[in-house]
Amino acid sequence: MTYKRKEVIGDCTLYLGDMQEIDVSSCDLVLTDPPYKLTSGGGDIKMKGKFDKSNYNNKGDFVRCDINWQDFMPIIFNSLKDDTHAYVMCNNRHIQNLLNSAQNSGFKFHNVLVWDKGNVTPNRWYMKGLEFTGFFFKGKAKPINDCGSKQLYNKKSEKMSDHPTQKPVDLMAHYIFNSTNQGEVVFDPFMGSGTTLVACAKMKRKGIGIELDEGYFDIACKRVEDAYKQDDLFS
Repeated sequence: MTYKRKEVIGDCTLYLGDMQEIDVSSCDLVLTDPPYKLTSGGGDIKMKGKFDKSNYNNKGDFVRCDINWQDFMPIIFNSLKDDTHAYVMCNNRHIQNLLNSAQNSGFKFHNVLVWDKGNVTPNRWYMKGLEFTGFFFKGKAKPINDCGSKQLYNKKSEKMSDHPTQKPVDLMAHYIFNSTNQGEVVFDPFMGSGTTLVACAKMKRKGIGIELDEGYFDIACKRVEDAYKQDDLFS
């Protein structure tokens, strides 16, 4: 196992390094938002927020992205126990890549879940306000804990803060609650600023996260530390 740093904070273990070089196994859930290239170029539509010219050069590399779907999906599959779930996020352009690589890696398909972010990105072919999550299982299928949960989850996205693609904590908590019990292990191989592990800390799950960027790793450590200092809002 090769990593640059390891921090243990409560029941969460955070690694600074490359997920391809760090062996993680026997997890009860994978929940992750992997890096992927955006569509580059386009027209002269003026964008705001994280897509403003001061934040994004419109070349497709919004975050560091030097790994492909077919490379990391088998690693995700092998990190899980049998009879478990995986949630892997993407945008509309990468749904086909996600589904194909998941099937080739051994996953079975449950559903495509949708996050309505509550705001939209200008586009000449319908404005975009959704992100997608491939919901897969390994081994035998098992029901989610709240079978009344809908495929569509409404939660307004947060303003760009610690990470340009940071997800709401309660979105991650929603998926964690539905696919694990307290004390089980949740793995995020693309940890970013640590939102998945923040949700784990609040919900009494064990978390494992890997992040390649040292700046985001430090942010994740701070956010997880802060989460353990706060009252449990999600249990």
